[in-house]
Amino acid sequence: MADKAFLSGINNYKTISDLRGCVSDTESLKQLLVDAFDFDEDNIRVKTDDEVTKSVMDKGWKWLLRGAKPGDRLVFHFSGHGSYTADLDGETGEADCRDELLCLYGMAWDDPSTYLLDDELAEWTKKIPDGVHVTFLLDCCHSGTATRMIKPELSRAVRGDYASASAQSLDEIAIQRAQLDSGRRSRSAPIDVRPELHSEIGKATVLARFVQPPAEIDLAVEKARKSRSFRELMRSTRSRSGEEKSMNHVLWSGCRDDQTSADAYIDNDFHGAFTYHFCQAARMSNEGFAADRVIKTLRQSLKRSNFSQVPQLEPDSTTSILFGGDEDERVPSRVDGDDWSKLLEIMQQIADHLGVSREQPAVAGSATMRSGTRSLVYVHGICKHESGYSDDWFDAMAPHLAAALRVELNANRKEVLWSEHVSRTSRSLASEIDPLEMQQTRTVLEAVLAERMVREAGEQIAEREVGRSSSGLSRDPMPPGAMPRALFGIPGLDCIDDFVKYLSSDRIRKLVIGEATDVLRPLLERGDSVELVSHSWGTIVAYEALHVLSREGLRGRVKNWFTVGAALSIGYVAKQLRPSSGHKPAIVNEWTNLDARGDGVGGSIRATGMHVDQEFLRLDPHGCKSTFGLVSPACAHSSYFQAGNDAVNRDIFARFLKQT
Repeated sequence: MADKAFLSGINNYKTISDLRGCVSDTESLKQLLVDAFDFDEDNIRVKTDDEVTKSVMDKGWKWLLRGAKPGDRLVFHFSGHGSYTADLDGETGEADCRDELLCLYGMAWDDPSTYLLDDELAEWTKKIPDGVHVTFLLDCCHSGTATRMIKPELSRAVRGDYASASAQSLDEIAIQRAQLDSGRRSRSAPIDVRPELHSEIGKATVLARFVQPPAEIDLAVEKARKSRSFRELMRSTRSRSGEEKSMNHVLWSGCRDDQTSADAYIDNDFHGAFTYHFCQAARMSNEGFAADRVIKTLRQSLKRSNFSQVPQLEPDSTTSILFGGDEDERVPSRVDGDDWSKLLEIMQQIADHLGVSREQPAVAGSATMRSGTRSLVYVHGICKHESGYSDDWFDAMAPHLAAALRVELNANRKEVLWSEHVSRTSRSLASEIDPLEMQQTRTVLEAVLAERMVREAGEQIAEREVGRSSSGLSRDPMPPGAMPRALFGIPGLDCIDDFVKYLSSDRIRKLVIGEATDVLRPLLERGDSVELVSHSWGTIVAYEALHVLSREGLRGRVKNWFTVGAALSIGYVAKQLRPSSGHKPAIVNEWTNLDARGDGVGGSIRATGMHVDQEFLRLDPHGCKSTFGLVSPACAHSSYFQAGNDAVNRDIFARFLKQT
């Protein structure tokens, strides 16, 4: 099956007003397709800003259709400005006199090569092969108010001005408001007018993804008797003989024809309100992915977030699965439609009512904790680990926590134990692993790790020499000749087969990830605030497990995820992640990476494409002795959890936990 997606978004236009969340939309949708719908990253093409031209869009559509077969899923997405122009040529044979359009990078009203008309997209749909699932997602406006900006919390009078602004400029509105208010307040009083300059636009300003056409286009449209909307045109597919057929695709659009699609600051970044909440609704649908349920959840989410736009799904009677599939493929449920949505809301309210306040202290030693508590989960690295391995880790951090938080986390502390699946592999699992593939993987890993240890030692030598030079010291010179190879030892080398098996066997990989999800899922289901600490090769396990859990629409959140001495920093391994995008799992709020000087396994994970929030690199390897100025990699790799390592346990772990 050749599932493909062509995603495009324009923040920075050449000639018309810029937007802010369109590029983020392409990233959000790409992550959704990879994480939740198993699209291959190599089959997703993304074009942004000046790359989004008409020729590129046309080539992108042709690429989607190339080789498409029944059952394939194709996705075409656009985030940016929309508008309309007058249909003056009459060649379409339609009764409409307004052509709706997508504004491309170089948008110019007198240059058809800078925009994509609804008629052109409708022509595209005629070329869709039978049995191929095609989904259009358009986060833009094709009609709406004349303004490009929607400022929240306006007065009733000003809201009325903006709602009726279809043929007026912002300056005209300001003048009229000033004249109207002249008898009620001083002329020097501020007038609440939408910002026109970028310097006046703040995070709270919501932009509309719509560009007002020139006055002559509006005049031509007003003279016409009828107008046919973009969705009405896309709603049908016409054969060459003019015969109208049912839709051979699914169309998701950000709003009704008389509304605008918002470009807003949501969840600490700019997004299209439609695309952001669409991705959230899709993930909340869990394994069902029924389009009719997603549209209901999507509309409810936008309404709760105070967006007035109402997303549209065409055909409105669709019973398909999101991005493709038939009604029979749905995960069955005993509750459907509006009853299902109402039941979910009621269950959420009951759960919230029963939840424990975060300020309520936990009881030490209690067998179970009610929802709303804070949990702490540890994930170990390679080599055999027994239950209780995290006791010393927690003890090193505990003195830096407030008493109530220390008691709560310790009472609700969990461990992921996964080494059993790789340290003593069953014969049936071992027989499934190709010995040649395993040998090749081991050889590559050992070579990569050896090179990293040498490079790390080189950095330590360079740092030491710079330090001696700047301080004027001449004592303790490096010994002549080669350094002892023992100084470059690889931490856990005798257990490297543990992770070779993980990479070589899908069944072992699934079993290991299952250990992590089985610990985390119950906590997240009941709405806990989870603090997650993963070490070494366990950062790989945590990464893949968190992406699995992110698809399940769980109530709780991973507030802080710490990757410590992370094997995620190894490029060879990062390329084999599932997914390999490096995106922060959707269920995680804050992702922090730690690396100690001398640790050849850890390092910067931003350098391998991870979307981490912050990194603390080359920390002091507490408790490690040096030989000729070099720190043992094995000691550095385990130094993070040493008692007395305040730079890690107090200044990073405890500080971030206190901020939650």
